[in-house]
Order: sequence, then structure tokens, then C-alpha cells
Amino acid sequence: MKKETETRYLQIPTTGVIFFSILLVAVSFFAGFSYVKLKSTGTVAVPTTAATAIFAASKTNKPELKFFVMSFCPYGNQMEDSLRPVFDLLGSKVDITPHYIFEKVTDLNSFCATSSGDITKCSTYVTSGYFKTEAECKTTITADVTKCKDETGYIKAGNAFYASLHGRQEATQDVREICAWNQTTDKKQWWDFVGNVNKNCTAQNADSCWTEQAQKAGLDATKITECFNTQAVNLIEKEIAATTQYKVQGSPTVLINDVVFPPESAYTQDGKGTLKIGDKVATQDQFRSPNVIKTAICASFNKSPNECKTALKDLTGAAPAAGACGN
Repeated sequence: MKKETETRYLQIPTTGVIFFSILLVAVSFFAGFSYVKLKSTGTVAVPTTAATAIFAASKTNKPELKFFVMSFCPYGNQMEDSLRPVFDLLGSKVDITPHYIFEKVTDLNSFCATSSGDITKCSTYVTSGYFKTEAECKTTITADVTKCKDETGYIKAGNAFYASLHGRQEATQDVREICAWNQTTDKKQWWDFVGNVNKNCTAQNADSCWTEQAQKAGLDATKITECFNTQAVNLIEKEIAATTQYKVQGSPTVLINDVVFPPESAYTQDGKGTLKIGDKVATQDQFRSPNVIKTAICASFNKSPNECKTALKDLTGAAPAAGACGN
């Protein structure tokens, strides 16, 4: 994504529908993984097996953890669940800051042509198992391109269109969560709000669901709406600048003192990767657990506080997955 400064802003009605949408074919029938991936000319090399990787962020008096998510990416939600007990434990002794991943489109025709698949490659998509027939492939791609080009499905400012991977209501919720973060000094309220939304709302009903969740968390929904109506584009541009600066492409992405955690080198195809953090070693299925994240943060203090001696419990249910929602 290229950062471009936008100086024109869309006035968004307070009680009306908010105009975000992402119409990627990945959302329409593969929930984030589509045949478009076949067009990629590069691959990420993940070793089959590897020696133990090492995490070593620079040490500071007050470590900073940035996390980049999409509000309805299930892997991002898992990361938020893992970070909440870390926040509860360490509080103001560490800066934990959320960021959100948006797509900025300046040429809608080109964007839709590349994001919706190549209709001339339908035979390849069929062979790869993404479609049963070429006719089905062509019909789907044609419909997705048409839908993608519908300008009313995006927020538009000047010649730019803004979107998030899982649809219009994910993007609107991304902005609302940014507004809530900026408005509250009691970050516990923000974490409660996000937790409420993750539990009770979806990418299909967020626009009608979020208000109650904000009120339950003690937030002023009217102020969040006002922020959205007057600052949405500016806030999105700042998030795009941050994701561009740190080369973020997937939700979740975590940086501790600007070092990616866990490092990509810690993952292996056989799932047996390990990561050394100070004198502790974590296995691949633990990388996104609260206690391991806490350990990585605590290793980044010049002098770690007493809270770092507290062991955090794992999340109930399945271990956090290693997947991500990506562009």
C-alpha cells in the first residue's frame, strides 16, 4: 500500500449507513483465502524444520507493543484475547497500542481486475480445485468485478476509496475502535468495548450492534460517532502510514519495540518451531499465548517490574492459531 495524503473528506451522516466496503473475491467465497493467491509471483519461505529462533528486542524503560489487526479477523481477535491479560497485568508500565489495516484504492478498475481473479485463467483455477467448472469460475469473477466496481460500497474522498478485508462493516468498526482508543484515558474501557464487540457482533451487523457494546463498556457512543463523522479519512490515512512504515500485511502483526514478534524464522512447516526469549523457550503453539507475549515484553525492559514474575494462564479452548488475515 502506498501512503498518499488526502485533503478532501466525505461528510458521513450521523444516523445513516457508513460507506465502507471491501469486495475482494476472497471475502465473497473463500473467507480470506482465494484463487487470487495463484497469481502471486513470490512465495514466503517457511522452513520445514529449524533450530530455535531467538527473540531479542531492544530494551527500554517502558516497552512499546504495537499490534495490527482487522476488527473481525478471527486471528486478530485471538490476539486481542491474548493481549488483554497482558494489559491487565502490566497496565501503564508498558505501552500497548492498537493499529488497523486498511486498503486504499486509487484506481478502482485496476484494483478490481487484480483482486477478483483473472477470468482468462479459469482453467487453472478449476484444475487447482477452486471451481468445479470454467463456467462457474467466469460467472463468479464477472459478478465479483461488477460488485467491486460499485463506488457506493466504499468510503470515497477525492479519487480515493478505502476498505477493509472483511467488508464495509469491518472498516466502520475499525474506525470506531480507533476513535474510542483516542477518546478514553481509561484504556480498560477500550479493552472492554473491543471484547464486547468480538463476542457479540459480526462483520454483518456491526453497524447496528456496536453502540450497545460501547455503552456497556462505559464509553460515549455519541462522541465515537462524531469522531467517525469528522475524522474517519484522516484516521485511516494515519493507519495506512503506520502499516506502510512497518511493512505490515497481515492481521495480527505484533511489534515489541519495533521488532516483529514472533519472528517469522520461528515458524516451521512441521509445527515444531521454537523460540528462545531470554532464558525461556516457547514452542510454536505457544507463540501467541498471553504468558509468552508477556515474557517477550518483560524481556524488553531495562529493568523488568515485579509483575513480570506472574505467570499468565493460557486462553481457554484451542491454542491461538498461527494464521493471519492478509491482503
